[in-house]
Amino acid sequence: MRVNCLNILGMNLIQLSQSLVKLGDDFLEVHGPQVFHEKAFELLTKHKLHEFYDFENLVETSLKQDFNPSQNYGQFQFSDLPITLARGEHCFLDLYFWRRRPTVIHDHHFTGAFQCLKGVNVDFEFEYFKKQTLDSFHDMGELKLKQVRHLREGDVAAIDLLDKFIHQNHHQDDLTVNLCFRTPDIGNKNLSNYLYSGLRFEKDPVLLNRINRLIAFAGMGNFDQSKLELTLDDAIYFLISTYLSEFQNPRLNYLKKLMDEKVKNQTGLDINALLNQHELSIDQLENDYN
Repeated sequence: MRVNCLNILGMNLIQLSQSLVKLGDDFLEVHGPQVFHEKAFELLTKHKLHEFYDFENLVETSLKQDFNPSQNYGQFQFSDLPITLARGEHCFLDLYFWRRRPTVIHDHHFTGAFQCLKGVNVDFEFEYFKKQTLDSFHDMGELKLKQVRHLREGDVAAIDLLDKFIHQNHHQDDLTVNLCFRTPDIGNKNLSNYLYSGLRFEKDPVLLNRINRLIAFAGMGNFDQSKLELTLDDAIYFLISTYLSEFQNPRLNYLKKLMDEKVKNQTGLDINALLNQHELSIDQLENDYN
C-alpha cells in the first residue's frame, strides 16, 4: 500500500488529482467505500488542492488532446460545468463550477468529500424524520436543520451515503468552484430530494420516465385517462414535475386537475401548497445572501 503523502512540488491541479485518486484507490481496496468519506476528508484537507487551482492552467490542460476523455457527467447534467480531473479503479475526482444559487435538498449514492476551491458555500445539513408513508416513493415528515457551515477556499466537508448526509449547498458568489473526491454509485437505491414543507420524493428512474412519457403523450393526442393505471406516486410526481407550468394544451391541464384531485382524495395533501411553501423558504434564504 502506498504511503499517504505526495511530493507536490511542481504539480498542477490535475496531476495532484491523479495522485490523490491513486491513494484513494489503495484505501478503498482495503477498507471499502463505507468509510471513504473519512479518508477523502483527510486527504483533501492535508493536500490543500485549493492552493493549486489556477483557472487559466486548468483551461489549457483540460483542452489538451491527451486529457482524460472519461467524464462522469455530461456538460449539462450537473452544475454549470462539471469536469472529471482524474479517474481511478475505485474512485475519481470531479470539479464543479456553480453560479450563484442554491442546490435542491438532497442525499447521495456515493461516499467521499468536497472542497471549496473558489467562492463561498453555505452548507445546510439536515436530518429527516418520516411521519407518513404516502406510496412507494413519497412520504411526509420533518426536515430538521442539523448544522450550517460556511465553507470558503480550502474548507472540506465529508459526504456520507444516502440519508446519513442530507444537505443543501448555497453557492453565494457569482462563481463558486468545488472539488468532489468520491466513489462511483454504491448499490441500487434511489436518491431522494426533500422539501422544507416535509415532502420527500425518491428519484426513481422508472417513475420519472413513466411520467415524462405521460406528459409527452398528453401533448400529442387524445386518449382516455380513465383507462390509465395511475398510482398515487404517479400523481404526486406529475404535480411536482409540472409545478408552475402553464399549459396551453387542455389535455395537460385536465390531467393536472385529475392528479391533484387524486392526491387530495387519498392523502388530504395539497402538493401545490407544499411546493409553494418550499419555494417561499428558498426565497427567504436567498434574500439573506450577503
